[in-house]
Amino acid sequence: MILIQRKHYFLQLKLSSFLLNRFTILLLFCLLAMAQSAVAQSRRAYERAGDKALANKDYGAAIQHYGVALERRPTDHAVVWKYAECARNLHAYPLAEKMYRELLSVEKFKKHWPELEFRLAEVLKNQGKYELAIAMFEQYRQGGGEATISLADAVAVELAACRWALQNLQDTTGVTVLNVGNKINSPYSEFAPFVMGDTLFFSSYRFNKRGDRSVPRVKLTKVMFSKNGGRARELSRGFPDTDTAHVAHTVLTADGHFLFLTICKNKNASDIQCDLWLAVKDLRNRWSAPMKLPEPVNVPGYTTTHPFVAFDSLAEQLNLWFASDRPGGKGGLDIWQMPLDTNWFCPCSVPLDSRKPIRMPRFEFPPVNLESINTAGNEATPFFHHSDRRLYFSSDYWPGFGGYDIFYATADGAAFSTPENAGPGLNTSYNDLYFILRPDGKSGYLSSNRPGSQFLDEANKACCNDIFQVQYPVPPPPEPPLAATPLTPRRPIERPMIPIEQLQEPKPVPPPVLADFVGLPLYFDNDEPDKRTRRVKTRKNYEETVVPYLERQSEYRERFAEGLSGTQREHAEDQVDNFFENEVRHGFERLDQLCHLLLQRLEAGEEVEVIIKGFTSPRAESDYNLALGKRRISSVRNYFEAYADGVLKSYVETGKLRISEASFGETTVRSGVSDDLADERNSVYHPDAARERRVELVEIRKMQ
Repeated sequence: MILIQRKHYFLQLKLSSFLLNRFTILLLFCLLAMAQSAVAQSRRAYERAGDKALANKDYGAAIQHYGVALERRPTDHAVVWKYAECARNLHAYPLAEKMYRELLSVEKFKKHWPELEFRLAEVLKNQGKYELAIAMFEQYRQGGGEATISLADAVAVELAACRWALQNLQDTTGVTVLNVGNKINSPYSEFAPFVMGDTLFFSSYRFNKRGDRSVPRVKLTKVMFSKNGGRARELSRGFPDTDTAHVAHTVLTADGHFLFLTICKNKNASDIQCDLWLAVKDLRNRWSAPMKLPEPVNVPGYTTTHPFVAFDSLAEQLNLWFASDRPGGKGGLDIWQMPLDTNWFCPCSVPLDSRKPIRMPRFEFPPVNLESINTAGNEATPFFHHSDRRLYFSSDYWPGFGGYDIFYATADGAAFSTPENAGPGLNTSYNDLYFILRPDGKSGYLSSNRPGSQFLDEANKACCNDIFQVQYPVPPPPEPPLAATPLTPRRPIERPMIPIEQLQEPKPVPPPVLADFVGLPLYFDNDEPDKRTRRVKTRKNYEETVVPYLERQSEYRERFAEGLSGTQREHAEDQVDNFFENEVRHGFERLDQLCHLLLQRLEAGEEVEVIIKGFTSPRAESDYNLALGKRRISSVRNYFEAYADGVLKSYVETGKLRISEASFGETTVRSGVSDDLADERNSVYHPDAARERRVELVEIRKMQ
């Protein structure tokens, strides 16, 4: 009996063990299926986010979302196509080529994207690979692509342009084109240069839109200036400005009293609508509020942009040129010209006080479409050089090297000659725009996204326009003739092509890693966040403190430079601007990049610890500063939790993302930083004092 019971017991034990193993296997299978489902849902969520951004023409956001989706499923060719299209629209041509070729290698996918070969040919042309582009355009045409989509005319134009480029690669002008450097350029776009005396004015797309909380943040364009090649500063002090729209494309009349500019608003993430505005500087050097110009200058519902104003001495007329997509043109953006009232635009008419109402000038004659210049494509960024009466502009339709090229046409009475390409000395296979010359014609500027520009997305070589300086060679003095000596023609100068033929496949940039962000400083305004308290925590996140801080840049500049003059004042202003632009703003943008990387790592199953130390300037007692340092760390923690609608918060709450604190207060402040409460210039507004008001990400490490 006992033996039977024992056998029965062992039988039950084996059965239980068998059932348990079956249950364990089933449970593991379910968990694996759930994990795969979660990954699939996450991938689809990123694809949907990319689709939403793409529909809004926000190619930068879309390519990030599609990139994450492709990390989870690299063989999703529908996403590969959309990723490639975003790369092309961001001018990340090597990346677009790689993705298009990946699709082209899979025969069965060609029918899904009938314009695939055409798009690949486009990006080959835009990299200066003209022979490969010709072959791909021909392959597209021979494959019947023209019947599939209406690109027959475009193929003919592109083939003609590639063949023209191959025949015109040799530069004979000897012109030098060099990037003006990071005192002026940033990873965002700089464009629309305009020179008056020793000052370069330009537009920069680097500023955050006030009140915007989207990810990535909406950027705005503002006008900046640089004196004698010094560090660029925002043009403020009475200059027309807004924090809700783009202010750009400034041009002044020769006397400096009449300013044309554009104010533009986004229709979507890529398309904007602009209008021309006018501001007047009075006899006391104060700017009036900008006035929107009436019809026929602006036309409701259409863009009017890229103004340029100059006096044509031969025609004895002050003219305004601009680009517009208004009805009556040939297609896309066209260049228009209209005369201005020289009695109104005269130094004799400058008001004494611009704060009083100003009568709008009369525009009696409608603008005229320059038919000999305009095409079915886009013509833009006009510049009239009065010495040789040439109108320079950029076009993406006339035969060129790729993208927008610079052209010129000479005024002949009221008309202009057939445009000529300005040549490979100025033009590349990338976009070349906003060409201007100084009055002597020996030097100038242009804006381009050619190799040598700074990239907003370094890994993908995407975006942006930089400003380049143009220098023409000084011709040698004429040699005295030698009697009875036959002249031997000089050998043409052999000059290697700039960047069209020199383009090589860019070296791959390694993706960012956590170690790249170790030591990142994040700066705070004086006694922020939450003034005059000893609390160690705050409800504010870092963005809510740094955005108002950045808005005080002009105040800091004025207060720190107060009482100084000449080069000392300029040096002081440069110190403040350099700190705000290259340290405060840069740190804030890097924090965003870190959050994006953290999300990728955490979604991959990693656990990460971020260790933060807080610092303060020595204007208060040590215990007060210790609490202030902790509040600053608290605001950064809050930023991590609030990032992208709280996507990191669950990781913080579960301990997978750990934020460790170590507030150092004033105890680590460098020597020489003022603690004199009465000396605000040095204890508050001095960049050295401002650098002490920070936290640092001193260590970022995996916890497993």
